[in-house]
Amino acid sequence: MERKAHLVKWEVVCGDKVNGGLGIRKFTIMNKALLGKWTWRFASDKEALWKQVLVAKYGQEDYGWRTKKAVGACGVGVWKEILKEAGWCWDKMVFNVGKGNKIRFWTDNVGKGGWNLSFIRDFNDWEVEMVGELLQALRGLRITWEDDSFLGREGKWAV
Repeated sequence: MERKAHLVKWEVVCGDKVNGGLGIRKFTIMNKALLGKWTWRFASDKEALWKQVLVAKYGQEDYGWRTKKAVGACGVGVWKEILKEAGWCWDKMVFNVGKGNKIRFWTDNVGKGGWNLSFIRDFNDWEVEMVGELLQALRGLRITWEDDSFLGREGKWAV
């Protein structure tokens, strides 16, 4: 008896079992998600040994949220592949400002929990309205003395 390969569309194989598929996850999406999880873990783990090894090898930037780019002979292997997927992961994260120890865009009134913004130049006419909107948005926000952190845009990845 002759054996023939039966070809089925990958979309059918990856489909839900209730719809006639095998329920197998798409490997490219799963791989991307797992690589993104390492990006998230690097930013959230504070003292993990594996993070210390990566920092020693590649250095760090952005107050420890990520490593420097892996280039040349220094950047081969797994971490280099993880860094290739880091861009989409960072696009999905939002920073939560605490005491400003890892985020550098603001200055606070110490002990008062308010905002003390200093601008290095006068505003152009077309910028005045935008600055007003910024100040209005900041009015309801209060500074906390917790560490800065990040989470997913949908709030699913809390640190």
